[in-house]
Amino acid sequence: MYQTAAFKDYLINKVGAAPSTFNTYNSFLSRIDKAVGGLDEKIEKEGTDKMLAWSRTATEPPFDVYPSHARSVFKRYISFLIEKQSPEDDDVIETENAPLEPTGLAFRLEQEMQAAVRKQLSNLEPGLTEADGGAEVSVSTGSIDILAKDKDGKFVVIELKAGRCPPGAMEQALGYAQSVSEEKGVQDVRVMLIASDFSDRIRAAAKRTIGLTLLTYEFSLRFNEIR
Repeated sequence: MYQTAAFKDYLINKVGAAPSTFNTYNSFLSRIDKAVGGLDEKIEKEGTDKMLAWSRTATEPPFDVYPSHARSVFKRYISFLIEKQSPEDDDVIETENAPLEPTGLAFRLEQEMQAAVRKQLSNLEPGLTEADGGAEVSVSTGSIDILAKDKDGKFVVIELKAGRCPPGAMEQALGYAQSVSEEKGVQDVRVMLIASDFSDRIRAAAKRTIGLTLLTYEFSLRFNEIR
């Protein structure tokens, strides 16, 4: 099964799509759901990476006639699932015990995000390169998703969050940067925090924090007419 009502609310009220657009998406999703024997269940079992790979070569309806349309709809639905797992209320109470580590689908997406970001660090910033040998680095405050260096040789902590940035993530990333500074005996360690969206509170705090950059990601949605 797939979450018809919740996806409709997301597509119309958050993305801003027209009701007719949802009807088109719903038509595709119902056929994809039938093809895999339960869309949410299949994504939860296989993970987004395998499912996205499957969609690129699938020949079941609706991929048999409208492959590019079906893939775009499928990517949008996965984006919806990830954002649904992240807190959206700017007034969420932040506590030291609030969980920051992702689970389930969000965890798998962050692993896939990390692999994708590592392949295109220069797209984040020209001259950015890995400084961790391609694997997460453990410091006194936790494990850093990606530790890089910029064109000037300064360390850059890159923290990835699937969906909307959760409360406490900014402090988490800054804590990693402080640990790198202390353990490596360097100054001016920068931070890049990447999520699909940020609360107004985090955006405002970032403006007051030197060396912190917020970046958003999104799934690409493009339709190609087949003649």
